[in-house]
Amino acid sequence: MIGILGGTFDPPHWGHVQLAKNFIEILELEELIWLPAGQPWQKSTRITPASIRYDLTKAAAQDLQNEIDHAKSPVKIQVSRIELDRQGPSYTIDTARELRSMYGPNKSLVWLMGADTYQNLPSWNDWQNLPEYLHLAVASRRISPRAEQATIPAHYPQTIQEIIRIFDSRITQAAHDLKISPSGKIFFDELFHVDLSSTELREMLHDALLTSKLKQAISPKVLELIYSLSIYQANPPNESTN
Repeated sequence: MIGILGGTFDPPHWGHVQLAKNFIEILELEELIWLPAGQPWQKSTRITPASIRYDLTKAAAQDLQNEIDHAKSPVKIQVSRIELDRQGPSYTIDTARELRSMYGPNKSLVWLMGADTYQNLPSWNDWQNLPEYLHLAVASRRISPRAEQATIPAHYPQTIQEIIRIFDSRITQAAHDLKISPSGKIFFDELFHVDLSSTELREMLHDALLTSKLKQAISPKVLELIYSLSIYQANPPNESTN
């Protein structure tokens, strides 16, 4: 089974690293692909250039590799340029089709994501068809009406109601179900939670604060590269520990 971790990675942070490590263990992945977006169509045009985000992602992947090596896991970790080398906006559905073409019809492919990304799916292009090409693994409490509820609660946001209507029948609580089929399932890990924002981290870096939170939020090789390339910050960092 191959896991795919896509994102803008502007910058990648410990949340991404730990989410990947978490699903490597739970799903017993044989391979993990970091997939930085080329031209994210939903993002501001003021994102860091793709070549720099690629280098940052490689640094994060190395930090993940170090974590995995320490745990003596045989998983293979790589960083893909699929979206970076594609012309035009980055649509996940196009990437899913390309990955399925690359790996053939029988390989289990799993797109990894956090709760915010899952809840934002209805804004994605052709999102309803993603399970035709791969599984989804979500680090979140399951978003679904309780078993005793015959209908979707009216107070649920419209986007959540739409996700439930289309995806609820695909949800599984068994990681093994993702291993025995190439696509089509949605798995929730309700114990893992990420509370980090790349936007907030960029603001902290811009203010040139080498805070304890930054050290805890951004993995060592990524933070080292950020400072060596003078990315995000207007001035050199000070040694504040606030």
